[in-house]
Amino acid sequence: MTTSVPATTFQNIQVWVKPKENKPGHYDVVTDPINPKITNPDTVINYQIVDTGGYEIVFTGMSVKPNDNNQLSEASVSIDGKLLTFSDANTVKMALAITLKFKDKDKVEFSHDPQIENDPE
Repeated sequence: MTTSVPATTFQNIQVWVKPKENKPGHYDVVTDPINPKITNPDTVINYQIVDTGGYEIVFTGMSVKPNDNNQLSEASVSIDGKLLTFSDANTVKMALAITLKFKDKDKVEFSHDPQIENDPE
């Protein structure tokens, strides 16, 4: 007899990126939810750029602290650069400081530092 495996949980996080007024090459980044709380094991986390105010802005990757957290997989960026995806084992209650990395059409690189709360049930 086969044992049913629970369906994979997805946490989708929307990202808005807009240029700062009167500060060329500087951007405001807003995520929703701001600091997601992950409660299920093996959750797939998707950060998706949903609005850039018409500017060409893409993800280039991410980093995480602590580096040796044994929780997050390597991230992948979609072909169009609008989606950044990784999985979270979520086996230990801990805060993970994520650095989302971006690039605009002029190759200006910038980042945003949200946090993920792992809280296994």
